[in-house]
Amino acid sequence: MTTTAPPGPPDTRGITSIQFVLNNGELTIVGHLAGLPARERVSSALALRARSRSDAIRFAHAAELTNRMPELYGRAVTTGTVTVEHFDTIWGRINRQLTTVPAGAVDELLAVLDAAVARHVTDWLVTSPNPVSLSDLRDRVDEALLDIAPDLMDRTAEAEENTTTLHRRGNTFILTAGSQTTSAAIADALEEKARDRLADLRRERTKLDADDAAELPGLPTVSQVKGEVLLGLLGDSPERMKIRVNLFRGTVDGIHGIGAGYVGGVGWIDTISADKLESAATVVREITTDPEEYPTSDHYRFRFTDKLFLEGRDGHCRFPSCTVPASQCENDHIVSSPYTDPTSDGATHVSNGQKLCKPHHQAKTEGAWTCHTSDGGYTIHWTGPDGHSVTTLASGPLARFRGMSPEEVAAIATRDVPDIPALE
Repeated sequence: MTTTAPPGPPDTRGITSIQFVLNNGELTIVGHLAGLPARERVSSALALRARSRSDAIRFAHAAELTNRMPELYGRAVTTGTVTVEHFDTIWGRINRQLTTVPAGAVDELLAVLDAAVARHVTDWLVTSPNPVSLSDLRDRVDEALLDIAPDLMDRTAEAEENTTTLHRRGNTFILTAGSQTTSAAIADALEEKARDRLADLRRERTKLDADDAAELPGLPTVSQVKGEVLLGLLGDSPERMKIRVNLFRGTVDGIHGIGAGYVGGVGWIDTISADKLESAATVVREITTDPEEYPTSDHYRFRFTDKLFLEGRDGHCRFPSCTVPASQCENDHIVSSPYTDPTSDGATHVSNGQKLCKPHHQAKTEGAWTCHTSDGGYTIHWTGPDGHSVTTLASGPLARFRGMSPEEVAAIATRDVPDIPALE
């Protein structure tokens, strides 16, 4: 019998060049579509790609944005780090703001929004570490829109809140929440209740003898338990759901928030949504944006205010391309604490802390991935088991105020908003 040796580890030395070719291959198609009449782009993309219609629509959106932001397209082709998904994300974040705008004002308003987003995003997008996080890009675009047109975003949010729908297809119900904040809250509440229910089922089975336990069917999936939870809500009269949401918002007095806000797992939210969340808050804390204001702890665990700062600075898990919200992540010492590694001297301070989801925290603890920072955690450089290096940047709301004085931060919260074209 002849045996074949298993293949060795893949050669990753050419990954970057391959990535460049793949990304620019997509952008080449986008450039071609941009030269076609708008009505022909979706069908042409479908023929070129031979994939789903939704995929073709993304390419058509990217082509439209290419014509609206030619400098962005040109620089993206040069760097090779941007994909159709990035273009489609920008298109979607801008165009959703047009739902309440009269038809006669769309072109003038769109030019203003495009210019603001292009200024705020182009350099950041093409110089960011590769791959560029779509959630970070989304937040960056929303920052630009909130700076230039907060009232417009308020009106869009109000319109979306009034469009919550429920559709039935056979035995499937499709609920479309009109607000990202509502959608995220529902998902988190269902996940928590489902996990608790599964834990109860496991505990009940441990009390049975082996024969009785063997006759029971397997445990339901998390998805099945979520369905049972919803049915229970419809059939019973449960107490009102209570959820924990950390809302980060500018302030001038340390108590009352001003303007838009940021919610982990959702991103930037408009002023109206932020007002509603703040009005329901039971605890309000002032979180300073200056890392120097946080003392170094003599203990292993980070202080509660340290955790809030890390959540607000990081936005999500700091592992490359991971988008688990920071509120659902664990606290990690970038340089290991002497409490866990006697040969290390990592301080328990926000400049040596980061948010990592449980699996990526474990990967770092086990040494599969290593990381270091040279600027107090705002930039983290990762090295994988194959030697591949990736850099991640803090993308939470506090990262925006890096290096600013309290006076400069307050000035942003109370800034004058430039005029935009009348929408009446």
